[in-house]
Amino acid sequence: MIIEYDFGKKERPADKRCVKPASAEASAGAKIIGHTQLHLEIANARIAKLEATLRKAGAAASAGAGERGREQILVDAAEYARLLRCKEIIAAALADN
Repeated sequence: MIIEYDFGKKERPADKRCVKPASAEASAGAKIIGHTQLHLEIANARIAKLEATLRKAGAAASAGAGERGREQILVDAAEYARLLRCKEIIAAALADN
């Protein structure tokens, strides 16, 4: 004997299942659009913080250029190349502003 059970399939038509996710996505999109000003303010604050950090890094990189009587520190060639590359990236980013 086989007992058939549809697990509520007849009560939940395919149309009903497809409408729920679409309406959920629409409400999420409306929420984002409704809070656009907030998202823009957060992004603006983050950009300002990154620009300030970039200026500080540029100032730190150029401040040591004219100092005398510095101690010598030994680093390997790869580390020195990475430091020079960082300095070049910072200088290029500051030149773009």
